[in-house]
Amino acid sequence: MKAAWAIVPAKSLARGKSRLRPVLADDERAHFARGLLEHVLDVTHACTLGGVLVATDGDDVADLAHARGAHVLRDDGHEPLAKVIDRALDEVSRRGARAAVVLMADLPRIQPSDVQGLLDALDSHDIALVRDRLGRHTNALAVKPPDAIATCFGRDDSFDAHCEAAHKAGLRLAILENERLAFDVDGPDDHVHLMTLPPAGGT
Repeated sequence: MKAAWAIVPAKSLARGKSRLRPVLADDERAHFARGLLEHVLDVTHACTLGGVLVATDGDDVADLAHARGAHVLRDDGHEPLAKVIDRALDEVSRRGARAAVVLMADLPRIQPSDVQGLLDALDSHDIALVRDRLGRHTNALAVKPPDAIATCFGRDDSFDAHCEAAHKAGLRLAILENERLAFDVDGPDDHVHLMTLPPAGGT
């Protein structure tokens, strides 16, 4: 779907992954966050998309995004995540996107086929969601058109909130079960688990 854009929100690398302080020093956390973001952007680059928009408050992330051919939308680092993403969805809509997929920047197992699966779901639905491993947060969202709903990212119950918002708006909702997209790295336990996993494969 060439008229679909990907949106990746990402904090400045120096500020990212603060919950990993018990297991990683500051420079290690920044390096780790960079690797996660680079992987997500490399995956989006391998997909058939109209463009990729990175929403960030950091010069480091903006430079990284530009180097990988992505567009950048700046924020001040103080806006709620949902507001940042909603503004990004409005931006890609103005750029001609008929659909959008929102991907978190800390998905180490994501593959191009996972992004394609989200977009394929929009052939028969208006919104597609993938929850995190604990079932509370939203790790990926695909929506058509991009501004169909106000998002609920940043809430502890964002997955349930997105489901409710879709139902209230009368949207056709698809809930996708995807272990690769469900795995993100938030805390020390996630980091330990990632280190024990074999390299991701597939396309």
